[in-house]
Amino acid sequence: MKKVALFLGAGAECSYGLPSGGKFALDIFRMNTSKDKDSLKNQLKNVDKQSPYSSWLPDDFENKKLTAFTKGQYDSIVKGSLENKRGLIINYLRHFDENVNVIVEGLYKEGLDIDKIFEEVLGVEIGKFNYGQEIKLNHMLGADMNEIFRTNYFSAFLRLIQIDNVSKEFNKNIKNITRTILELLIGSLGEELIHRLNDGVFEKSPDTIDLFDDLGAVFSLDYSNTGMRGLELLIENEEKNIFEITNNEEVILQFGMLILEDIFSRALDYQTLIDSNWRYIYNPKTDWGKFSKIIIFLYTVRRYINFQADKNKEKIAQGNGYYHDILKLEDDYELVAVGTTNYNSFIEDIIGKEVFYLNGSVKDYYDPYLNKIVTEKENEMKKHVIVPFLFTQSGIKPLTSVKMSARYVNLFNRLMEADIICIVGFGFNSDDGHINGMFRELIEDYNKTIVILHYTEENNNSIRNIKKEYQKKLRLDSIKGLNIILVDRNRNDVIRNNIWYRSLENEEAIDLE
Repeated sequence: MKKVALFLGAGAECSYGLPSGGKFALDIFRMNTSKDKDSLKNQLKNVDKQSPYSSWLPDDFENKKLTAFTKGQYDSIVKGSLENKRGLIINYLRHFDENVNVIVEGLYKEGLDIDKIFEEVLGVEIGKFNYGQEIKLNHMLGADMNEIFRTNYFSAFLRLIQIDNVSKEFNKNIKNITRTILELLIGSLGEELIHRLNDGVFEKSPDTIDLFDDLGAVFSLDYSNTGMRGLELLIENEEKNIFEITNNEEVILQFGMLILEDIFSRALDYQTLIDSNWRYIYNPKTDWGKFSKIIIFLYTVRRYINFQADKNKEKIAQGNGYYHDILKLEDDYELVAVGTTNYNSFIEDIIGKEVFYLNGSVKDYYDPYLNKIVTEKENEMKKHVIVPFLFTQSGIKPLTSVKMSARYVNLFNRLMEADIICIVGFGFNSDDGHINGMFRELIEDYNKTIVILHYTEENNNSIRNIKKEYQKKLRLDSIKGLNIILVDRNRNDVIRNNIWYRSLENEEAIDLE
């Protein structure tokens, strides 16, 4: 019986009704943090004030004000998004109609014809007009981005601003939505331009005169007008069910919010925010505000994860997902390892085996004073301030913790034992470089092959091109060592028309060129 190791990312939980990474990020910032402030407040009350530990905290710590991330941090989120995800934003807006059509088709399947509603409000069918001849971006920002003004849906939003037979409030809100999209477009293109300028203020200069190096990086972007309004709209406005709205204007507004959510959920990057505050978790005396903000944030994340798991308890119990597939996979293979970047603990309850949580879990806590991963029970005697050990978007991961280092080493050793290493729902993103490096080493230094389940709804994808995408993400020298199984929303191999785990050894299915 061949040995199989599995590594699971966020995509492995989508079939259980759990949100994707982008929606996850937006929802966290929508959460009320009062319960999480209470969690920290209660811990501070329990600290033994006569212990050496108490001197690590500032004087009168139990009465100090506790603060959470608020509007003041939105600029940091927008800045991080434009700096690190500007390519995603530009690509989304470059293919605006194509992306929006996914939302439109999803609504149509549920019985809502958004095109018909636009036609009723505008008095003209979508697609019969566009602004391609009337609006042009400055050529320095990129002429190819003018295509957005030729698109059906962005043109529809622009037309809504011009008509008179709508309410003032509707006109104002449509302007805000449209302006946000334009701000994200201009901000992303501007960030791209600024990076090019700062990287080469002088196209040519003598290497022996460092004065020219000192004159670089003089340009910057004003982030206050690059999507802040839209992020505020998404985070602070009450979510509405579009299918329960009967007023056409309200339906269109909610449709616009769905588009904004789709853009931000793909591009929202709060790594800069977390990384800039994380170091204060080790030095509460240095900046108590930032110390409390990062701790409260992590408790909010944990509460959100638990809430989503409880809300989808029925879907999870039904067993229609990758975690339940593992039980069937074991009929034909010996399962030697399961690793994950997810945080939910119900996977262990389903498969009944040890799981290696490489980004922490809802059961893990971190003691920054001791740089140690602990459980709540272990902390009962010490009564330290501990934080949920959960790292969503962060370039800072306390791998120096002995227990965490051991997880990576133990998982790596198990992966080495496996005949087949299968990756499910993991994107190999840049902020997971520590994990990407592990797979790169397995492939290049130990000649292992990894099988990647790649989500698609079609069977005409170029497997070779998909491999090249993963080669780039993993920074591999070649595509050797990568096999692909194309899977649909039902977890079936779209080429072989069978469940994914039946194709793990099917070379024709996983290595089709």
